[in-house]
Formats: sequence, C-alpha cells, structure tokens
Amino acid sequence: MTAKSTAKKPAASSKQPAKTGAATSGPSVTRNRRETVSDDDPFELERQKQTSKVIPLQRKPVKGKMFRVVCPMCDTPGFASQKVVGKEVKCRNPECLAPVFLVPDTDAAERKITEEKKTDTNQKSKLPLIGVIVASVVVIGGVYFYFTTSVPDGSDLAKPFKIPAISEQSQKSFMLDKDKPTINPLANNGQPPQNKNNNQKKPLSPEEVQKSALESMVELSRYRENRSKPFSRRLAAEAYAISGDLAGSREQIGRIDAVDQNLPFYKIFPLIEIGWIQLKEKDTAGLKKTLDETVELSKKIPDFGGRDTLDLVSRLAAFWVAAGNEDAAEELTRKYQAENSLAQLSAYLQIAHETNQYDFESMIDLHRRWNAPQAVATTLILISHNYDEAALNWAALAPEAMDRTEAVTQWSLAVLEQAVKQNKNPGIDLIQPAEMKLSATGNALMYARCARELATLKKSEQAKVFLTKSKSFLENVPVPAPMKLGSLKQIYTMKLPASAPLELTSQAYVQIACAEAELGEQAEANRFLKNAIQAIQATAPSLAAVQSKQNESSNFNFKEQIKDDLNLNSTDRINRAIKDYRDQLKTLKSAAENRSTLLISLLSQAAKTKLSASVWNFAQESQQAADISLKDTLLDSSLPATILDSNQKNTDLTAQIKKALNNKIPPMKKEDLLVQQTLFLIKNGKPEQAAHEINQSDDLQKAWKGQLSLKLLSGLINESKFEQAIQFVTAIKDQVLREDMLNSIGSIAATQNKVAEFSTVLESNGYTPTERISGYLGLVSGLQIAKARPASPEPTQQPAQQPAGKL
Repeated sequence: MTAKSTAKKPAASSKQPAKTGAATSGPSVTRNRRETVSDDDPFELERQKQTSKVIPLQRKPVKGKMFRVVCPMCDTPGFASQKVVGKEVKCRNPECLAPVFLVPDTDAAERKITEEKKTDTNQKSKLPLIGVIVASVVVIGGVYFYFTTSVPDGSDLAKPFKIPAISEQSQKSFMLDKDKPTINPLANNGQPPQNKNNNQKKPLSPEEVQKSALESMVELSRYRENRSKPFSRRLAAEAYAISGDLAGSREQIGRIDAVDQNLPFYKIFPLIEIGWIQLKEKDTAGLKKTLDETVELSKKIPDFGGRDTLDLVSRLAAFWVAAGNEDAAEELTRKYQAENSLAQLSAYLQIAHETNQYDFESMIDLHRRWNAPQAVATTLILISHNYDEAALNWAALAPEAMDRTEAVTQWSLAVLEQAVKQNKNPGIDLIQPAEMKLSATGNALMYARCARELATLKKSEQAKVFLTKSKSFLENVPVPAPMKLGSLKQIYTMKLPASAPLELTSQAYVQIACAEAELGEQAEANRFLKNAIQAIQATAPSLAAVQSKQNESSNFNFKEQIKDDLNLNSTDRINRAIKDYRDQLKTLKSAAENRSTLLISLLSQAAKTKLSASVWNFAQESQQAADISLKDTLLDSSLPATILDSNQKNTDLTAQIKKALNNKIPPMKKEDLLVQQTLFLIKNGKPEQAAHEINQSDDLQKAWKGQLSLKLLSGLINESKFEQAIQFVTAIKDQVLREDMLNSIGSIAATQNKVAEFSTVLESNGYTPTERISGYLGLVSGLQIAKARPASPEPTQQPAQQPAGKL
C-alpha cells in the first residue's frame, strides 16, 4: 500500500518485550534462512560430485545434438549427439535425485549376437554369465526390499508403488514432441486421447472426486521422490481437515512425526483448519484442546524458518484472535513479523489460501509492499471467517502509524468489496468504525483508497462521496514545505524531521490525486500531486543543495568562515567544528538520496495512472528549477522509461519525452524491464518463454519473481487461457513456486466446474509428487467453496473474464 522507504527501521527484536505466554520460544529447532519451503537437500553434495565430469543434456535439439535421451529417474527428456551412447550424461532437471546416468546402447544386443556367432567354435565358460545373472537378481531383490520394507513412513506402506499415471508418463516421455497430441487440458471439451470405443467414463460426483483426491495425496506422500515428506503429510492433513474429516486429519498429523521429528510446528497448519471448524460448530471442548495444542507447538516455531515460519504466522494469529487469544497473537506477530519480499509473497499466498480469492492479478502490486504484511494478512483472514469486528480491532493494534493505516485500509477495502458482491450499497457507514482507529492523515488515505476502489468497481457516485470525505480530513493540515538549507550555523545545528509522518502524508495526497484523475478532475488531481511531492521534499534537502554546501566546505577560506560564523577562538575548536560540519553534510546527503528515491517511487506510482503527463511536466520543471532546494535530477533516473512504458498508446507524450531527452532514455529498473518482457510474451501467447525469462533472471530476488509469476498466472486464468497457464507453470524452474501455482489452479478449477480436467492434468503431466499433492489440496479447498456457494447455471461459453476476487 505504501512506497517502501529506504530508511531502515530498528530490528524487530530490539523492541520486543520479554517473551511470555504462548508464543514464548522454548526449545526450538533452528533452521537456516531460506527463500523457499524446501528442506535442505541431502543429495546436493553427492550430486555436485557426480556431475563434475559428465556430458550435460540440452533442453532443445540443435545442430549436431539431435539424439533424444530420457532420464530413467525423473523421465525428463534432453538432447545430445549420438556420441553419448554408452557414456555418462547429466539430466537437465536440477531437482533430479540421480542426475548422472549411463546412456544405454540399444544396438548392443544385435552386436552381441553377431559376435557370439563368430566365436561359436570357441565358446567360453558360462560361469561369468551366471555370476552376472546372480548379481542382477541380488540387486533387483535389494531394490525391491528397499522400496517395500524400509520406508520409514508407516508400516502400512510396505508395498510396491503402482501408479498408472506415472508409468504412462514414462512411456509418453519417449515420444517426440511433434508426435505428442496437442490438447487443452482445462478446456470445456478438452479430453485426453481415448481409444475409439463407447466406454465413456461416468463423471464423478464432487464427493467422489474429493475422496479420490485425498487418497491420492496419502499415496503420493509415501513416495521417496517427495521434496519434503513431512511437508506432504502436512498438506494431506490440511486437506482432510478442510474436507471435514477431522479424524483423518489427525491421522496424517501423526505421520508428520513418523517421517521427521524435527518439524513439530508443521502440525500447527492442519490444527488451525480443525480449529476453524470447531469455532464454527461451537465445539468448546474440542476447541480448547486444539488451542492448547497450537499454543504448545508454537514454542517450536523456528526463528529463521523462511516461508515455513512466515506462512504460519498470519494464519495462526488469525485463529488465535478468533479463539480469544489475542495477546498471544499480538506477541507472535511482533516476534516473527518481516518486511521483505519473501514476507510479502507469503502474505499474498496465505490470504489467497484462507480467503479462496486467487486473483493475484489485482491483488499483487509489484512496485510497493506492505510494511507489516503478516498483520495485514491476519486482518483479511479474520474477515474471510466473518470476524469483521475482531479484524478491525486487530488491525488497529499495529504500533506504527503507517502499519496501522495500511491494515485498517485493507479492512475497509475488504468490507466494501464484500458489500458490492452482495449487491449492498457500499456506503460510508460501513467503514465509519475505522475512523476512530486512525489519525486525520490516516483517514484521508483510507477514504481516498476506498474512493479509487469504488471507481474501479464502476461506483462513481459513491466514489465521489468517499473522496469528498477524504479531503475533509486534510482541511486543517498544513501542506509541508520543501526543506531549504540556510546559513552555515543553521546547517551545523540542523535536525532532520521524522520521515515516517511525512511519507504517510505524501501517500494520502497521492491517493487523492489518483482518485481525482480517475474521476476526471484533472486540476484537483494536479494540486494534490504537488502537495504529495512537497511532503517528500520536506523530509530532507535536495541532493543538489547538499552537494553545493559540500563544495563550499572544501574552499581554502572555509576555515575562516566557520571561525567567524560559530564565533570560535581556538584552533582545536575550529578543527572539531569543521569535522562535525562535514559529518553533518554526510548525514544530510544520505537523507537527500533517500528523498530522491522516495520521490521517484511516488512519481512512478502516479505515472501508472492518468497523471502521467503531470508527472512528466513536474520532472522537467524539477530538473530546470532555479531554486536549488527544488532541484531533483529526475530525468536521469528510471522515471522517464516508466512513464513511457505506462503510456505506450499516448503517442504525443512519447514523442515529447523522446525529443526532450534526444532519444537517450535511461534504462528501466531490472524489475520493471522483466515485467515488461514477460507481459509482452504472455500477451503474445508465449507463456513458456515468459517463464524462461523469469528463470534466468538470477540477479533479482526469488520472492519478488514469485509475485510476478503469480500475477502472470492469474492474468492467464482470468482470460480463460488455462492451457497456457499450465504451460507457464510447467516451465517455471522453482519447484516450490510450481507447488503454489498448482494449488491456486486447483482451487479455481473446482469453483469453475473443471474438476475432471484438472485431475487429468495432475495425472498426465510429469509433476513431482509434492507438486501433485499441492494441486490436490487446492482442488479439495475449491470443492468446499463450490459446495458452500448457491447453485448457478453452468455457462455455455468460456468463463467471463471476471477476476476471482480483489483485495
């Protein structure tokens, strides 16, 4: 909701009270920080040793490397020259557990027969052959014993795994791509190739599909190819709980310890789902037991558990608040709250999972992030479970003004959206209780943001009412003035103002400006945009002004100047004053750089709306300003490229910018460039290439790329391009992200009557067991949502391009 300041906050732990109560850390498992849920790979060292001197397979055939080879472990195809026959090669799948294998010589048998005929008169002893056969039998027996008797995941698993989908996929992997049938696995009429007979299968009922999905999850949880067996059991336990089978859920919870006793906090996830059911059914005794279990297990949450910890915090906090354990929830969030991209990604996914609103296209903002993502996620999860009042009270608990404003604002947006969906009037009275939780500036921001949301929902008249209310909160608030550097003595004693309140004020003004522009009031929009800019300029002096003062401090007569201005009478005092003054200028320069960053972020935000022309005009004026305190070198930043990218249809503005800069446009930020490239590829029907661009952008944060991937996936689904969505998911390299995406598609498929088609996708594609389990979890969740919704006529056309939900 807010532009992220570069000014660093104190570490969360530095302002923690003594840890008491439920969330107090007891004997906990310390895990290395990581950006995904995946467990540490015990095969990594061995894999590196194995792959040091082998021939790597190529992803696509090229000249001289047309020979197709399929990995016997993971069935991933690759290409090399014919010379690899009989040699060791490396599988191109980075997740393969045995990436190095020997390419079999298919002509060996024929050569052997020929050689035997030639040496028929001098036959050798058959003892070596007998020895080979015996050794083979021993090896086969050992493998069979290993897979049938040594599985540590429960005694009932001591049996061979016979899944038709896997064996079929193995056979299909040897087919050339040009020979494979092209089908849309999620199209209304898309069906896998069938034999020409009339033995059509009867469609399964939702209950039968759910039962089959749960059984498949348990079966797949036993596979050694799982990325993390305890994680798979956790998902299975969640699915059983969501389906209402609490006994089945607790059985799977018990399996978590059976496969790994070092992850006890995994049990909390399904226990939360059980707890919500007990709250709904008013099962007081059962709820108390579940609550006590989660409180005890919360002591085992690792301090640095990556996605595992972040995913858990918002969901557990929401459950605790609903169950009356608000103090523990507040302490839990305070302890584990994070502000990075990974925390933001986690918040988006947990909101989607708990609210079953998977419209990441409208939910995710790639250029801004919440200051307190877990607190916001907790608020929205509570609303989804009909705890509106508790959600508002929770949002208001945030200690920082910006954190509190963004959480309360998201509460208001969710309440208004809910009213619109229910065909109720989205009036001011619905969110008036939130006014008591915020300052005047916070209320101005909240109402302006709501006005923009209502304008998006085509509720223009209501939007105008909200906008008028927003501006009323700022009538008695003076507009901040840009900071100016005074005399040497003033600079020497200067103290910078607190940045956070001014940033909040600037966000309130820019939200009003955007709302005015969207409602056609351009003059008012420009006025409030100028106010927003001045609020940022008030945080620090301009970089040009500071640089000018630094140059002055290097002049040969500066020593005499500081002596006279500060009335100093000794050499020691003069030298100390010079040092202090220059240190002060360094501090001011750092603040000035932060001002420039904030200003570019603010203007980039406005440029993506109908204020782009105004942003460009201000950037030019600032570059040419005679007053050095107003001079910001914005034309040398990524801002012009952002304006051009956001207004490609505005040919006049494009021509004006290119002429002013002599066609020398500074490059976009790497993140913006990747967004531009992938959106272009997605819009032109090339999802696999878009995934490739994301995969190879190693210099960008993985969590941010995850947000981009989810946004692109959601865009494809909103346009009913399900086949391309599947292609995109399959081409994404990050296995954990593929799991999240399949979970999302599974839930959407269930709510859009595409259960059979999605089940076919999970069975017919070469996904890992963990990925398939995640997809089945989404399917089970979606089935429950579809079951709770009132029946509606099935559409005869493709689903309308209506977002599944927006937050």
